[in-house]
Amino acid sequence: MKLSLLSAGILALTLSGCAEALPEQTLSERVAQDLTERVDEKYNASFSYHDFELNTLTAELVATDVGVKTRVQQLDAGLNQLLWAERVRLTGDWLTQQQDQLRLESAQIVNAQLTIAYYGKGQSNLHQLIENVQAQLPVQRASEQVIWQVDEVALEDVVVNLFDQGQPLLSVKLERLVLPRIHSQQSSQEWVDSLLGPLLEQFIQQAIRGNTETMTVDMQELMRFAWREMGAF
Repeated sequence: MKLSLLSAGILALTLSGCAEALPEQTLSERVAQDLTERVDEKYNASFSYHDFELNTLTAELVATDVGVKTRVQQLDAGLNQLLWAERVRLTGDWLTQQQDQLRLESAQIVNAQLTIAYYGKGQSNLHQLIENVQAQLPVQRASEQVIWQVDEVALEDVVVNLFDQGQPLLSVKLERLVLPRIHSQQSSQEWVDSLLGPLLEQFIQQAIRGNTETMTVDMQELMRFAWREMGAF
């Protein structure tokens, strides 16, 4: 959401509030409905899927054909398509944990396309979605706030596209991109840095190995972007 990582975080928040389904719904249907409504009404984005299955016996959630779209007015429709993934799998024994504390072992995102589109310094479709999520977190009583974390986020067979002011900077296909632990106390910039850092590092390693068939890059503009947004390349 990041989904990559962000998608995992939104799903985690939704799971914490869906311990029971209505009589006419399965738990999977209830969680999927709540997630779709939450993303649309509170996060100014859209969430779509084909199949959505929560297995309480194995503590797994598996969704297929997952899409996350933002609604950033400064970006066209294509650049608002933040994430599409053939399969997303969350694992973690959330059912035995306190309702206000949720820890997931892993988020696996398979055969995905992640598009990060900047329209200004520190401003992107990913930033805006994270900030919309975080705007819903503050509560009057600390005991009501959900504290969550995902130990590992792994994107497999992922194409990452990076745009700045509508111009393509980088498109690279990676067999596997592993991100560090994410949690609810991170700022939006920390979330984005935890994605961009490993992405640029792996891109450089892949380029050094001469594996350039699956990438296109505007190196000069990418370096300018990296200095502007991260202070280094």
